[in-house]
Amino acid sequence: MEFCERFGKIIMSNNYSLRESDRYNCLEGELYSPLFGRKVGFLAKGCDSVYVVRCAEYFETITADTVRGDAALSALADGAAAYILELIEENEFELGDFAFDEDTPSTEIFRFLSPAGLVFERFKLLDDEDCPIAFSLKMSFDPVPDECVEIALHGDVPVYAGEYRGVSPWNDRLLRKSWNYIKQVD
Repeated sequence: MEFCERFGKIIMSNNYSLRESDRYNCLEGELYSPLFGRKVGFLAKGCDSVYVVRCAEYFETITADTVRGDAALSALADGAAAYILELIEENEFELGDFAFDEDTPSTEIFRFLSPAGLVFERFKLLDDEDCPIAFSLKMSFDPVPDECVEIALHGDVPVYAGEYRGVSPWNDRLLRKSWNYIKQVD
């Protein structure tokens, strides 16, 4: 890890960067996501660079294959896919060449989503080294960019999938909400 005083930027790898945010007690940066094949900007709330590095390195390992092989990530994909299918069913959208239905593997939904905001958040009662990885990811639905989807995870617990609401990955009460599509996943 190298700190560049001239730009106020900490360079941590070839794939991601980190710097102090204008927001109080936050860091921000950018990382490369193989799942989306592009860089994603992120905000880290209430944590130091040790936690952010762990979260960024974890997020960099997420691919379609890891989503299929991990129960928590797979549940997030299933929930996001269920939300998108219901959204399409309830609304009349011009979808272009969108080809996705209930028989399509849920991991394919990420081909139609673009990352719009990634937030890493530490649980306040745990220190940065002991806190499990937690994130909330806002994604726009490419055929209808005004429609946003959100998924949230902490540790190995899928917390939320559905309409973008700016949720905290530590809000376990979300699992009881009817608008949370994680509940609909077996």
